[in-house]
Amino acid sequence: MIRTRINIVSTTAAAQLLAPLCLLFLFLVVSCSGDVRSERLHPDENVLRIAVPSDPRSLDPAIAYDVVTWPLVRALFHGLVDYDDDLNLVPWHARSWSISEDGRTITFKLRQDIRFSNGRPITSEDFAYSLERILNPATKSPGQGFYRNIVGASAFQDGAAERVSGLRTPDRETLVIELVHPDLPFLYCIAMPFAYAVPREEVERHGDRFGRYPVGAGPYTLAAWQRGTRMRLEKSPSYYRADEVRLEAIELMVGGDETLHMMMFERGELDIASVTSTGIPDADFIRVMNDPVLSKRVAHQPLNAIQYLSMNTEMPPFDNVHVRKAVNHAIDRKRIVSLISDRGILARGVLPPGMPGFNEALEGYDYDPEMARELLEEAGYPEGFTTELMITARSGIDTKIGQAVQQDLAAVGINVEIRPVTGPTRIEATGRRGSVPFSTFGWYQDYPDPSNFLDVLLNGDRITEVNSTNVAFYDNEGVNALLNEASTSTDQAHRLALYQEAERLIVDDAPWVFLYYPQMYLLRQPWLKGLKLNPVWPIRYELMWIEP
Repeated sequence: MIRTRINIVSTTAAAQLLAPLCLLFLFLVVSCSGDVRSERLHPDENVLRIAVPSDPRSLDPAIAYDVVTWPLVRALFHGLVDYDDDLNLVPWHARSWSISEDGRTITFKLRQDIRFSNGRPITSEDFAYSLERILNPATKSPGQGFYRNIVGASAFQDGAAERVSGLRTPDRETLVIELVHPDLPFLYCIAMPFAYAVPREEVERHGDRFGRYPVGAGPYTLAAWQRGTRMRLEKSPSYYRADEVRLEAIELMVGGDETLHMMMFERGELDIASVTSTGIPDADFIRVMNDPVLSKRVAHQPLNAIQYLSMNTEMPPFDNVHVRKAVNHAIDRKRIVSLISDRGILARGVLPPGMPGFNEALEGYDYDPEMARELLEEAGYPEGFTTELMITARSGIDTKIGQAVQQDLAAVGINVEIRPVTGPTRIEATGRRGSVPFSTFGWYQDYPDPSNFLDVLLNGDRITEVNSTNVAFYDNEGVNALLNEASTSTDQAHRLALYQEAERLIVDDAPWVFLYYPQMYLLRQPWLKGLKLNPVWPIRYELMWIEP
């Protein structure tokens, strides 16, 4: 038994002593209950308030290429086609399109009521210019590989032609795209933000700084951007469907980590707890899901995505397949998934379960440290080696993955130094040849076809010196041949068989550590309406509004 000594004090003195304790008790009750404020910090404003850890790399649709920036790009720019909620392609700035019998020519007819935010009408020449700009090596677009099948693209990129001959504009409302060979997923590529229209005069005016001063045709315009502090997008009066846009503005706070953002959310300062690929901050996930109030405000979406560790196959020691297999066997992926509150499915290959061509028969790599040691010895590294793992700073999940990988590899003699950088820095560095040996990486589908994973990420023919999407710089002639054959086939069953064989060879070569297929959970305030998660566009700001 614990004995307590009680002193009797005056009523006034007791009140003075108890007051701060009562306030502390009330604070703890509110903080632990998950009952966030019922009122908004800015109740009269129809403004979406969100936060991100660091500035977007760019708002130029030809450059921006990550899950956090794309929703902002889509708010500023628009393209020819888009997806509905069932992932069907639907008209957007194109009122219609047609495909020739041989599958090599696509003709788009544009709407007549579309304008850039500077007020100028959009013509077919703007879309032709935007596609040509992506293919221009000077732009350094990571999306150039998606459009090389356009006739004349190679000659243009090599400097042998001044224009891309396969892009034609018979009149202001007609865009004709001629392909080298039939390409079933090409319309999906046209739906990507890379292909959104940009005005030539604004690009030439700002040059490399166009991404800082973007002008597009979306529902919003960039009103302010103070790097490292804030960004504000405001409703565009030039948007052709402006009456359907309900948010007056999007206010983006830049800086801070997921913990700070969660605190701001619970104070009513943010409308979504986290808009990063993490969704609900890892440290808060179990509390939120077990809370009877907060759990009802969670939106959940299985993602066609994979989280992996990329090993640069051109840089020692990862140029040795036995080393790469050893690393796969040395890492306990089940433990990593448990560390992220089971928000993922163990990956045994590249394609996620929701992707056409998913192969349930793939075995992948089991956790086997002894096998890892044997493979390291066979590779000529019996004592292991030292390497560097690049991770995204201020990401709780990336930090946990990095620490777990560091511990597992140390057990087999591999010393890992963790290097945290911002998300945009990691994307730029890993895409630059010969720069990063080992890195965490996540890939979210751009379109619902296996080519978006296997061809984009692992075809050696897509390797570029900078902005390479093949960040493992993996180049296997047999795999390339299978992927290239699949890209020209119009027989879907044959295509999927080719992709499955290519994936089997890729897994055997182990350019990645195949970690898990993630799932997204977003926590929203009760006054935020219109939040719809989409497998292609995880979050779409232009559909949201605030309801007081």
